[in-house]
Amino acid sequence: MASLVAGVALVVVTAAVVLPMTVRAASGHDFDAVVFAVEQRYDAHAERLPMMGFVNFCAWVATGGGVKGMKIAEFDHLNKVSDTGELERLVGDSLGGGWERFVVERERNGEVNIIYVQPNGSAMRMLIADYDEHGELDVVRIEVNANRLKHWIHDPEGSARRHDYGANEKVPD
Repeated sequence: MASLVAGVALVVVTAAVVLPMTVRAASGHDFDAVVFAVEQRYDAHAERLPMMGFVNFCAWVATGGGVKGMKIAEFDHLNKVSDTGELERLVGDSLGGGWERFVVERERNGEVNIIYVQPNGSAMRMLIADYDEHGELDVVRIEVNANRLKHWIHDPEGSARRHDYGANEKVPD
């Protein structure tokens, strides 16, 4: 009986350690899939920003845990994009399940801004793709605390002024 309890405890502890790592790895997969799809379709190479781990840590500290999991890829001279609608479809098709298109803004000069969101428990994941008229594409994935995001939406000036982003206040739905 003691060996059965020890075996079950080992399985539970292993699952508690491995499962969060698996979920964390999967959360970055969608970002990598978008970057890979753009690289393949437009024969381009993304530049990853150095020291993103440090930048993530600083963002986490500065926002009191409100921002985490930031990834950024930058494509310079992505001149083969003749149809921004194709770029929109490529980004959307590359994302995994659970992502919803939130904003698409198109300009006359060919610029397009695309934002997808994915609820993740008490957080909101956002993937932002920004293509400008000079052929530059920036892809950003970020995870923000949903309560703090809601507070900022309701009171952006107050949130910025207090630097607490509503961490201790209840915001009406």
